[in-house]
Amino acid sequence: MRQDKWYRLRAGNLPLTRKGRIARKVEKFVKRNSLYQFHYVIENGAKVERVDYYPTIDYMERKVDNEFLLKIRMDGTMRSERFRDMEQELADMFKTVCIGKCEERGYLIYHFERTKQEQKRIYSHTDIQIAGETEIVFSGIAWDWRKCPHLLLVGNTGSGKTQTAQYIISCLLNQGARVIYCDPKNDDDMRLFMQVNPSVGYVTKENEIAKVVRETEEEVRLRERDLQNIGIDEAEFNPVFLFFDELIAFSKIAEKKTYDETQRRLASIVVTGRSKRIYVGLILQRPDTSFVEGAIRDNLSCRICMGQMSDAAYKMAFGSDFAHVKNNRHEIGAGLIFRQGVDTKPREFLTPYIEKGALNRK
Repeated sequence: MRQDKWYRLRAGNLPLTRKGRIARKVEKFVKRNSLYQFHYVIENGAKVERVDYYPTIDYMERKVDNEFLLKIRMDGTMRSERFRDMEQELADMFKTVCIGKCEERGYLIYHFERTKQEQKRIYSHTDIQIAGETEIVFSGIAWDWRKCPHLLLVGNTGSGKTQTAQYIISCLLNQGARVIYCDPKNDDDMRLFMQVNPSVGYVTKENEIAKVVRETEEEVRLRERDLQNIGIDEAEFNPVFLFFDELIAFSKIAEKKTYDETQRRLASIVVTGRSKRIYVGLILQRPDTSFVEGAIRDNLSCRICMGQMSDAAYKMAFGSDFAHVKNNRHEIGAGLIFRQGVDTKPREFLTPYIEKGALNRK
């Protein structure tokens, strides 16, 4: 288990390390913004500064999450209260972006991106970075699909959404997961990808899609029965990922009864599948609430929005608290990610660039 270790940033305690450089910057920031209190005394005929109050600030790095944290003791003074509204000023000083902010029992904690994400290039399967049995590593950030189950992937045409889906599928196959992909659009790029990745269960027709969704929901029930018979809550079942791209397209090709039943079954898998190691990935151009209800969205623990989207789209994907988030990167494959229980707000996301044919398995 990862143990977080905090380091106290004290004025004058400046070793020539990364922590020392951070301490220097924080000390300058505190002094320039008059966040400390002092008085002068005369010693040997010279005026010397004596510090009466200095804010308590701790520092920690999390390299695996590409972030560093500042923890400020909110000690009831007006000076410490001023830190509440200094998110942008601190980010500007460090030449980075703030990726999160939270409070816990007398402390204010800011999360900052440690290094700017650089887009990785994938030339073959050997270039896929392995971080753990259930972690998918992008460019400077990882998604643990077991701790943060079910996926919502949103993006307009040309945003890099398809490549992101292909990369995720390739990682899952490397990790031994069984993958099923429902593609009512019969997308050319995805169909060609599936032809060279024959182990994926790829379906495009109405009856085929309805059948695999029904069978997946039935597998959830069978695994639930096994758990009840054994008398335990979870077991190490072989993971199954059911991707659905895209519900709106399916609503146009399927009879209403079939569509309604399939949507209901998908919702059931999202709500009950986690402990049975059965997961859903919904892929959409727009996360309309008519296709992804708020209650279902809240169970999609990892949400990714590719490219530049509207406030309304961000609200539907991330919730009303994050309607005004912005993606400041414009590369194909750039977007925002929110991992429930990990991130305090959506943060910049960059999927690897996949060279043509790099993920072929056939």
